[in-house]
Amino acid sequence: MEYFELFGVELSKAKQVLENNDIKYIIKETVGHKDKSLLVFPRVINIKKRNDYIELVITYFSDSL
Repeated sequence: MEYFELFGVELSKAKQVLENNDIKYIIKETVGHKDKSLLVFPRVINIKKRNDYIELVITYFSDSL
């Protein structure tokens, strides 16, 4: 599996791919100072391979890309 393929993917789809491949992961959020009521679509913006898991860094967007 190529992890870079998860860049920009909606969080639920990225989680599904990792779970289907029995890959452990954690999620870290980045939060800006924008109007949070408009930011509803979480997407993967960074992926880090750790020793025994994948770290997904996500942020929220106002609409689907």
